[in-house]
Amino acid sequence: TSKLINKLNFHLSDFYLKKFNPDIFHITYFNQAYKNKLNTKNILTVYDLIHEKYSHYYDYSYPKKKALEYADHIICISENTKSDLLKYYNVDEKKISTIYLGVDNNHFGINKIKRNKKYILYVGERSKYKNFKNFIVAFSKSKMLLENFDIICFGGGQFNSNEIKYFKDLKIPENSIFYFSGDDQYLKSFYLGAEFLIIPSFYEGFGLPLIEAMSFNCPVLCSKTSSLEEISGDAAIFFNPNSIEELSLKIYSIINKKPSIAVSKYRLQLNKFSKKKWF
Repeated sequence: TSKLINKLNFHLSDFYLKKFNPDIFHITYFNQAYKNKLNTKNILTVYDLIHEKYSHYYDYSYPKKKALEYADHIICISENTKSDLLKYYNVDEKKISTIYLGVDNNHFGINKIKRNKKYILYVGERSKYKNFKNFIVAFSKSKMLLENFDIICFGGGQFNSNEIKYFKDLKIPENSIFYFSGDDQYLKSFYLGAEFLIIPSFYEGFGLPLIEAMSFNCPVLCSKTSSLEEISGDAAIFFNPNSIEELSLKIYSIINKKPSIAVSKYRLQLNKFSKKKWF
């Protein structure tokens, strides 16, 4: 089915390119690599090099290569992504620009989620390079955390049977870890009420939840790796993603010293990622 859809997409792209003859054709995903015969310029956005860096996790055929060859110009969403792109592919650095993602600072009508216990917020996928398991282990080892905090996982799909078994094996009560999904407005409500956002990933091309959290004055605890340092500057607390012990210590640190994380640092850092800069 996907092959048929891709084939149809290529034919439709060809038809509309010839019909409208645009100045720019922005390729939004690598399987859309398209070499047109018009004067249209191909622009490609590269978000991350996860499949290349963690190829043992994926059945990956490297579709970026053809897309990169066809691109007249390439946009990377962080300097870290640009560096990785140059490492894995023979690309002329002169045709690469770094343009950061933006965050919407409009908080009108957003209300804090009210819960009986304080909670730690985790956003997005939980498998593979996301390193969610190390965070869960660190949480399970602390009686204080188990008794006083919940974990809220937003997005990334319902907990699967392996995850549920893992929680049970670590003796994490069912009423301590919850899954929610919904739109951006709903997620923003969770940022407002969270004790902090945890990002334990081994790698991120950007880390949009990081700046989303900061826009709500929600403290961030994240891995000292890849683009996360670049995007957060000195406005987050970092830990080694390979060390459960260090992660545990930093969780205690962010809980006990939350007031010392200056809001002014968030505002200063967020100025780099305001959508208003591009419009």
